Parts: sequence; C-alpha cells; structure tokens
Amino acid sequence: RDGTAATDFSYAYSSKENKMAEPIAVVGMAMRLPGNVRNGDEFWQLLVEKRNGLCDVPQDRYNVNGFHDPSGKPSTFRMNKGYFLQDVDIAQFDTSFFSLSKAELERLDPQQRQLLEVAYECMEDAGATSWRGSNTGCYVGVFGDDWQDLNAKETLHKGGYRVTGYDDFVLGNRISYEFDL
Repeated sequence: RDGTAATDFSYAYSSKENKMAEPIAVVGMAMRLPGNVRNGDEFWQLLVEKRNGLCDVPQDRYNVNGFHDPSGKPSTFRMNKGYFLQDVDIAQFDTSFFSLSKAELERLDPQQRQLLEVAYECMEDAGATSWRGSNTGCYVGVFGDDWQDLNAKETLHKGGYRVTGYDDFVLGNRISYEFDL
C-alpha cells in the first residue's frame, strides 16, 4: 500500500444459511487513542509505522513511583507505563456547543465529554449534515470507571447527574440522545 488509508470490503459467509452477508462500509471516523491519534490518517500511520501508544504515566494522573515496584510486591504493580491520552485536556470543552445544560456538562464523566466531541467529528468526517432523527447506529465500547470511583468518595455531592453523568452504560445513549439518532 502507498501509506494512504484504503478500505477493503470483505464478504463474509453466514454459517447458518451459507449465503453471503451484506457488506458494511465505514463512512466516517474519529477517535482519541494513545499515541496522539485523533483521526483515521493518524491511526493508519500508527499501524504502518508499527508504533504503539505506550508511554510514561503522566505526572498529573497519579504518582506512579508510589505504586510501582518491579518485583511485584503486594499492593504495587510492576509496570510504570501505560496507554494514556496525552493530548486531551478535559478543561478545554465547549459547554455552549451541546444542548445539555452547563451544570450537567460540568458534572459529566470526561469520557462522555470526549465522546460527544468525537461523535461530532465523526459526523463531520462522514460529511453528514442532517443526522437528527435519522436511523443511524451508535456503537460505543468503553473500559474504565475512574470518574465514578472518584465521585463515589465525594461526601458533599451537589446536584444531580450521578447516574447519567458517571456510569459507562450511558455513553451510547448520551450520543443517541444528543444527536437525536
């Protein structure tokens, strides 16, 4: 390949009916991945160059030296690196862009805030202009409950949004609701 993104449409056979399954097409793409990957071209370059996003634990996340022990003592971990989104600043979120109230947006898990932005970028990348009310699928994979864990320790929780703002089950629904899919 010449280093540009390409799409192969592979046809799969259904084992039940021995018929060809209908092909699918990826029309738009946006992402935030370790290794400073924000779009399909950057993802393609990461793959072509055989790089990965492994990096040192950012100092603003936690004190890795307080938990790291290469010997693996109890209550420590051997690894002092990880896959972190280094180019994401959750404080840089335009609360006026989405229809949710400013109070709700401020309480949202950063994953939800990022996903709102990435979903919009995906629609832009696809050239979609009138998605509201459309029959568009929204599929979200997520791992991690850090925001929920942090807020569970908050003794003076103010306002609502504890369920809709923190739990990962809401992510796909948040996108479907916000974009009226």
